[in-house]
Amino acid sequence: MALLFENSAVIPVLCIIGLMLYLSRQIKRDSLILVIGLMIALLFEYMMVKLELIGFNTHPYPLWFVLLWSALLLTINTSMQFIARLPWYSAIAVCALFAPMSYWAGARFEVITIAEPLWFFWLVYGLAWAAMFNFIIFVNNKVALYVAPAKPHNN
Repeated sequence: MALLFENSAVIPVLCIIGLMLYLSRQIKRDSLILVIGLMIALLFEYMMVKLELIGFNTHPYPLWFVLLWSALLLTINTSMQFIARLPWYSAIAVCALFAPMSYWAGARFEVITIAEPLWFFWLVYGLAWAAMFNFIIFVNNKVALYVAPAKPHNN
């Protein structure tokens, strides 16, 4: 949604993020990885913009992109949990192969620019993104050691 509607999607995406937090079964852990992971991810993306591997119309990146990252980070302990269970080299390979695809799609919709040639972007950005995201997963696993799980919602 954010990719297609960009800034028009800010309010709906904020609502989705709020719902994700409300439904979280590990609200403390999710909140911490949202804050810590967002700092790591946005610093990484800032470096990628400075290295001209990616670019946006808004410098360094638009709000919808930050919200997209927020939503992704909130899936680490649920739907993206399978990556944390993979051996590190498999997790790197999966991220390096598939993460650049979303940026390439953004370039096709002309909301982001990516470095050319495509194979160079896919290789360099994919490996860098994979390392960064797996570091976030590592941090999330360390956070889990110190944060007691929340009690489930009564439904």
